[in-house]
Amino acid sequence: MTQEKLRLDLKKEALKRIESLHPHLVLLYVSMIGSAVIFLFTMVAFTVSKPSSADFLKIEFPKSFIISSFVILLSSYTVSRVLPSFEKDDLDEIKKWLGLTVLLGLIFSAVQITGWKELESNDILFAGHRSGAYLYVISGLHIIHVLGIIIYGVVLLMECHHTSKDVVKHLVYTTNPYQKVKFKILTDFWHFIDVVWVILFFYFLFSF
Repeated sequence: MTQEKLRLDLKKEALKRIESLHPHLVLLYVSMIGSAVIFLFTMVAFTVSKPSSADFLKIEFPKSFIISSFVILLSSYTVSRVLPSFEKDDLDEIKKWLGLTVLLGLIFSAVQITGWKELESNDILFAGHRSGAYLYVISGLHIIHVLGIIIYGVVLLMECHHTSKDVVKHLVYTTNPYQKVKFKILTDFWHFIDVVWVILFFYFLFSF
């Protein structure tokens, strides 16, 4: 009886937490689950399509993928400083960390494209073997997610920049609860794409 009551209490607590979330955060988490399923599906498809006895992917692992992994891990740190800066009401700090995060996101995307060129130089082409095509599809799908959150980050950065020039806007900006939700969305989704890439990186690493 005690265990049953404990389970009911846990369920009620979980429901309360879900109900307390902002609708945009709920939508974000649902979309993250959907994206995770898509990545899982493409990874399974890549595994199934990869020939077991051929020399496919018996090449040196693209160095650009290694470099981009360090870049995105660094961006995970910079984005983690954005929300604390907002809570301290420090717009200059917000702009600094947000700007660095966006810049690292752009560098990551550029280095990923260099990784595609490394694959092409080893005759792994998008129009070639379907396993090779999946490499481009999976990493390209990830870049689309990165570019999407970069655009969102740029919008927040511009908004913060314009707000810092107006005292009244500054006051409203830092006391607006939804503004914190915006940065929460940025931070959570950025960490999500970071985790996804780390998983993909090690998956690709052991595939070569």
